[in-house]
Amino acid sequence: MAAISWAARVAVALSRCCRQSWAVILLAPLLAGAGGERVDRLVTDFDLIIFNTEFGTPMDAKIHKWITPIRIFLDARAGPLDLERKELEEHVALLRRLTGLKIEFVPKAADGNLMFVFDTQDRLIGSVNKYLAQPIGGWKDLHGSLCFGMFGVQDALQINFAVIGIPIDEVMSRGKLKDCVIEETTQVLGLPNDSDKVFPSVFNDHSPQVTLTDDDELLVRLLYSPRIDVGMSRAEALKVVREILEEGGP
Repeated sequence: MAAISWAARVAVALSRCCRQSWAVILLAPLLAGAGGERVDRLVTDFDLIIFNTEFGTPMDAKIHKWITPIRIFLDARAGPLDLERKELEEHVALLRRLTGLKIEFVPKAADGNLMFVFDTQDRLIGSVNKYLAQPIGGWKDLHGSLCFGMFGVQDALQINFAVIGIPIDEVMSRGKLKDCVIEETTQVLGLPNDSDKVFPSVFNDHSPQVTLTDDDELLVRLLYSPRIDVGMSRAEALKVVREILEEGGP
């Protein structure tokens, strides 16, 4: 697969999972009868997780999300392939339901637009860099990450490519395989930030949460609501999110 160009017109968001210190979709309205305090909190959570990144670099204050089908290429160079694929397939099934996107696995790298790389820690950066025109310099550039994900956007709007890297030897030794798969796969959908203010949540590196909470799922559903458009400004998006929540949820 040709490497993506992360040029000036391409925004890049980098997420990380599990810092070195540790690491039934409801179809009925989720917020029926909810008070204003919870709505306020969820709007704040949406703002924190969608419009910021874990590395302190502000996004461009616009909505970024996938609108085309996601084609996952599983590049498993090390580790227990059956377990790696099982964890990924289980979470992908949930994300399909939350987003309404077509998400499928493809057998060839040339057909993929989400490259999921499992390799040993000493080789992972090199394996991931094969998919990037602007390579990662090394683990020092990842600020203490255990696993990581990044996405590129077309015309500074819709996400059209993503790469996730997981050092399988390290995550297996720490029991963090599920944590990394769930957090990174979710974040490259356009939810790049982690925040200690969102708790409990997979978007909080100091929370023991492993699977998506109801509120985490709600953030994904809000982002992929048809009322939230790609390229929508921060101010407009937060206004629409509040309206959706006050109406009972997406």
